[in-house]
Amino acid sequence: MIRVLIADDEPLAREELEKLISANGDFQVVAQASGGKDALGKLEKEDVEVAFLDIEMPGLNGLEVASRLAEWEDPPLVVFATAYEQYAVQAFEANAIDYILKPYDPARIQKTLAKIRERASRTSEATAGSKEKLVALEDYLIRRGTIKKLVGHRRNSKDRIVIDSAQVFFFYAELAEVLARVLEEDLIVRSTLKDLAEMLDPARFAQTHKAYIVNIDKIAKVAPMFSGNFQIILKDPKQTKIPLSRRYARDLKKLLGNW
Repeated sequence: MIRVLIADDEPLAREELEKLISANGDFQVVAQASGGKDALGKLEKEDVEVAFLDIEMPGLNGLEVASRLAEWEDPPLVVFATAYEQYAVQAFEANAIDYILKPYDPARIQKTLAKIRERASRTSEATAGSKEKLVALEDYLIRRGTIKKLVGHRRNSKDRIVIDSAQVFFFYAELAEVLARVLEEDLIVRSTLKDLAEMLDPARFAQTHKAYIVNIDKIAKVAPMFSGNFQIILKDPKQTKIPLSRRYARDLKKLLGNW
């Protein structure tokens, strides 16, 4: 028996999809959710092999739920449900993620269930494939700005690390890379400084130089240099110093007050 969760904020849509899925004797809908947070909570509690996620849901939408699932070691297979939206469909097709369109076509549902059966017959492959596809989809959506999430990796490692921005001391550009200084290590971030400046909270992060963005909470003091430029000393054990150019000094001063 293949255990299923359906997440949709429309009760009638959940009911219709449940009937179409349950008509197949080898599928069982074991949980329903009316929103993204509800879906995640039930996925953590229930043994679910397949999650049908509506794109438009309150709280967390379907894409955001999938982004959280990409961090799981053993995520369920995901099928997205959506009214026709070309961008979303392109994202799914680019990353081999299955989707069904509203209003539901019973023939299309059966085709999707057949794919799930095939994957479920190869359990280990299905699990690995699900995580791989969710990670690829998340990266795709992050690059296009659909999901605002900081993801990095260590040099010479493919392991993705979700970065808590509060732990970042500063971001900096070096050659063709952008890195985040987190505690005492640098993580390569898949973003540009320009995109980071737009994504980060402007009350907590400020650009200090064409190649640097600093976490304001990590600043210990600001020291004047020559030609109207400054040097920022951070609160880390090494008292790391980063540049503050005259161009950005006025805006930073407004955030910090007098120094």
